[in-house]
Amino acid sequence: MEIQATAKSVRMSPKKIRPLANILRSLPAKAAVERLRYHQSKSAVLLSKVIRSAIQNAVNNYNLKEDNLKIEHLTVDAGSVYKRYWFRSHGGSDKLLKRTAHLKVVLTEIKPSRVKKPVVQPPTAKPAQPTEVASTAEPTPKASPAGFNQLPDKGRSAAGRRGLGKIFTPRTTNK
Repeated sequence: MEIQATAKSVRMSPKKIRPLANILRSLPAKAAVERLRYHQSKSAVLLSKVIRSAIQNAVNNYNLKEDNLKIEHLTVDAGSVYKRYWFRSHGGSDKLLKRTAHLKVVLTEIKPSRVKKPVVQPPTAKPAQPTEVASTAEPTPKASPAGFNQLPDKGRSAAGRRGLGKIFTPRTTNK
C-alpha cells in the first residue's frame, strides 16, 4: 500500500533541497525523521514536515504501524518562480528569481500487512416526525430578501429621505 503526502510551493530552491533528499531515499521513515532532527538546515525542516505528514496519514487513515514504513519515492520538483527586481548601480536592474519547490513523499510498508476494510454500517431509517398542527396564532410576515429591508417612511417626501440632498445640489450649468 502506498501512502503519500505533498507540500506545494515551498519557498526554497529545489537545488538546495535535493542533496538532502537523495540521502533519505529508501530509508525507513522513522529513521529518516530522526536523521533530519539533527540536521541544521531549512531543507531538513521542510522534508521532516512532509515525511511526518505521510507517516500520520498512514497511521490515521490506514491503521499502519510507524515502524513498518519506508520511503519509496521522494521527489523534489520545481514549483512556480516569483520574479522580482534586483536594483543595480546607475539606475539599472536585474531579474531576481525566487524559486519554489514541490515535495512529494510516497511511503510503503516494509512487511505488507493485511488491511482490514472499515465496516460501513447501512444508514438507519430516521424516526417519523409528528406532523405540525395548525396554530391559531397570527401568521408571521415573511422576511424580505437580504439587502431589501426598508425603514418606515414617517411621512417624508422623497427629497426629505435623501438626507444630504438639500445641502449638496448638483450643478446644472457650467459656471
